[in-house]
Amino acid sequence: MFGTRELKLHPLSNSIQTWGKKIREVIDPERIRINVVSLPTPRNRLYNPEAMIQADDMMLEKLADSGWSVEKQPFAFNSIEGIKDISPTITFNKWSDISTVYENLEGSNIIATKIGIQEPEKAVVVIGHHDTVKASPGANDNTASVAAIIELARVIEPYKFNRTVILAMPDMEELWFIGAKALVKALIDSYQLLGVINYETMGYIDNEPGTQIVPQGIDLLYKDQYKRIKANKFRGDFTCVIYNGKATTIASIFGSALNYQIKSTTTILLRDPNDLPFIGKLLGVAVPTVRNFGRSDHSVFWEAGIPAFMVTDTANFRYKHYHQPTDTPEKVDYIRIADIVGATAMVIAETAGLVQE
Repeated sequence: MFGTRELKLHPLSNSIQTWGKKIREVIDPERIRINVVSLPTPRNRLYNPEAMIQADDMMLEKLADSGWSVEKQPFAFNSIEGIKDISPTITFNKWSDISTVYENLEGSNIIATKIGIQEPEKAVVVIGHHDTVKASPGANDNTASVAAIIELARVIEPYKFNRTVILAMPDMEELWFIGAKALVKALIDSYQLLGVINYETMGYIDNEPGTQIVPQGIDLLYKDQYKRIKANKFRGDFTCVIYNGKATTIASIFGSALNYQIKSTTTILLRDPNDLPFIGKLLGVAVPTVRNFGRSDHSVFWEAGIPAFMVTDTANFRYKHYHQPTDTPEKVDYIRIADIVGATAMVIAETAGLVQE
C-alpha cells in the first residue's frame, strides 16, 4: 500500500560509519545491565514514590557525572484524563474500563542537555520513560531504556555537535503519557525539534521460530515487512521502528545505523498509517490494531506535528512478561540494547551535525 512500503534506507557516509564503529567499541553492555539492576523498582509516583525519588537522584547524578547539563523539571496537572494502572492484567474490553480522570497529578521529568555550537535553537531528542507499572519491576519496560540513555550520555559527551542534543526521561507514561505532555510543551517553547527518538520496551529478543505475534491486518498494510517476518519464521529477533511521515528521513537513518551495528538487516520499519494523506483515518478504523502504534510517549510529539519514532521489540506481541512481576533484568538482551545505543549515536551525529576534529 502507498506510504506503508519498506523504506529505502538512508546511505551512511564512510565517516559516520567509522565514527559509529568507534562509539560502539566503548559502549558497555555490562554497564547497562548494572544500571538496570541498580535502579529501584517498581517505580511509580502514585504507588511507590520513594523509589521514584531514589531513581530521580540516581539518573541526575549519572548524567551530571557524564558532563551533561541536567535538571529535574516538575509538572502538575489538574483534572487530566489518563488510564488506571491495572497491571498485571493487560486486556480490557473497552476504553471506559481503564480510563479515568486524575484530579491532581504531580511528577517530574529528567532532562539532560548538550548545547549545539552553531545552531543551538535546533535540537535532536532521545526519550525513554522512567516509570513502571505498580505490579512489575519493569526491567524491559522501561528500565533498560533509561540505562541505555545513561550509557548514550556517557559515550557521546566527549564530542561536539552543531545542534543541541537533549536526553529526557519522562514521568507517568504508564498513566497515558502525562509527563510527555509537559515535556513536549517545554521543548517546543525553546527549540525547533528536528526529530525525537522514543525508547520503549526494546530489549527482548527471541530467536526461536513462532515467537513473534503479528496482529491481524498487518499483513495487508505492510506486505513487504510481513513477508520478511514470515520468511524468518516469525522469530522475535528484530527491532521495530514505528514512525510518522515527518520522521521518514530520521527513521531511515536509524534503520541504516542499526543494521550497520548489528551487521544484519534486522530492522523492521513501519509508518503509522493514521497520518497517511486522505486514507489515514479510515485505515485506523478499518484496522484497529494500528492503534497500538501510538501506545507510548512519541504519540504526544506526533500530535504536536513533530518528527518522531519509537524503537521497540513490539512489547506484548513478543514479550509475555510485559507488565508482569516477571519482567526482570536477566530477560533483557544487553547486546541489542548496546547496538541500539550505537545506532542512536550515529543518528545524532548525522542529524545534530557531529563536529569532526
